[in-house]
Amino acid sequence: MYKIFKNFFLLAAAVIATVLLQYGCKKKDVYPAQTLPAISSVTPAKGIIGSTVVIKGVNLKNVTDVKFGAKDAANFVASANTDTSITVNVPDSLAPGDLYVQVYFDNGKGYNAAAFTVLKTPPVPHITSVAPATGFPGDQVTIKGVNLDIVSNVLFGGIAATSVTIVDSSKLQVNVPANAAGGDQWITLQSVNGSDSVKFNVNLAPVITSVSPENVKEGDAVTVKGVRFTGTTSVTLGPTSLTFNLVDDATITFTVPTGAATGKITVTTPNGSGTSADNIVVAVPGVKLVIYDDVIQGGFSKWGGWGGDADENNTSPVESGTKSVKIHYVGGYGSPLQLGGATIDLTKYTTFKISVYGGPGTAGKSINIGFNSANDPTNYNTTDGKTITIKEGQWTDFEIPIADITSSTGITILDQIILKEYSGISGDETIYVDNIGLN
Repeated sequence: MYKIFKNFFLLAAAVIATVLLQYGCKKKDVYPAQTLPAISSVTPAKGIIGSTVVIKGVNLKNVTDVKFGAKDAANFVASANTDTSITVNVPDSLAPGDLYVQVYFDNGKGYNAAAFTVLKTPPVPHITSVAPATGFPGDQVTIKGVNLDIVSNVLFGGIAATSVTIVDSSKLQVNVPANAAGGDQWITLQSVNGSDSVKFNVNLAPVITSVSPENVKEGDAVTVKGVRFTGTTSVTLGPTSLTFNLVDDATITFTVPTGAATGKITVTTPNGSGTSADNIVVAVPGVKLVIYDDVIQGGFSKWGGWGGDADENNTSPVESGTKSVKIHYVGGYGSPLQLGGATIDLTKYTTFKISVYGGPGTAGKSINIGFNSANDPTNYNTTDGKTITIKEGQWTDFEIPIADITSSTGITILDQIILKEYSGISGDETIYVDNIGLN
């Protein structure tokens, strides 16, 4: 009997040892990490009981429960979930106010939440501002207000806009429809809960986008490009009325008439007028290279000066065109007008031309027209080029031979022109200059 018990004990011990050994060598179970749901947006972010809400995010496919605060969402169908979207309705018996929309995986293994506001009444878009208050078809308009994220349609006087961007609940951007009617219209924001409107002016005036060429002479053909030219009643170059050809809604052509001067192009239709951004420079007859005729040109620009001031947009007196340069000298040897920045080869010309009108008290006074600068280390030329005597109360045309300029200064490349008072006056005087150029 003892032998039987001994053998049983040894067998039992062997079994137990084998089980313990197998357990000790068993590989530990590894469970993959849970991929949690994440809400990126709730649209709309506020609504009344029963309204539809779309929850967007990631890892939403396996969500098994959606709550608004402590209440289950209405009409939640888990099988309809996608990985990025869930659609539900706001449940009954919720008090108005702020709460959280919550999504859960089964048995609470995954959870995420986003803010939501329960409204007592349906939200309606309300406009607080529109900018700009007027615009052309195609222009972008920014509308600010509240509840703009529920806007479903934007109308301009009954014409639906096709380009609408809802930035957020307080801002949207829309482009004026190409076929919007002109004049005062209403911009209307529509939603399922109601609408709001604001007054806006649609400007159907023509717009000039380009004029070619920009530097012309009498008899040259000019092409004007733009929009809304249909119905054009007049085209002007500065104050000069033009005979024009309306090619189509975007093109007008004309020939520069005799006597026309530098100025801007204006196209007029029954809907208004549009003016070119820049002047069309008309060459002065008899002047090969224009340096000033209504505008500074020829590669020059207005530089600094001293002893007074200069206005290149003076309107009276003028010798030709619509403008002249008014130069007011204060004290002796001032030079308020300095033109610089050009690189003109003087060997191509024979004469420098300038017209001068003397203001009160200028009779017998003189100015010196300097060419380039005495301080220019590349040429070391004096600013004193040619002295002329002013005639009071009248325009005088002065022509200075290029040979006189080059012989007295040694320059061949013209890059600066300086008009310096040369009488040593102790008070002040005013002159006017026009039609500066080279022949």
